[in-house]
Amino acid sequence: MTFNAKAEALRLKNEKKLISKKRFKPSKLDKHKQRLLALYEEDTNIANLQRWLLRKGVRVHWTTVKRWVGKNA
Repeated sequence: MTFNAKAEALRLKNEKKLISKKRFKPSKLDKHKQRLLALYEEDTNIANLQRWLLRKGVRVHWTTVKRWVGKNA
């Protein structure tokens, strides 16, 4: 059997697409989206949002809340 470089390169590219495919996992914060955004629009700071989430049973770091607000607000 001979080595076919084109076929091998194509197979490697297809494997890479499968390996590097991003997997979407919804955020814990998504189910509180409307309330979080409403609180943020009332000038609630990130630390207070984190504390509010903690009272709701959601443990997240303040940087997670900051990134989430940055993407969704």
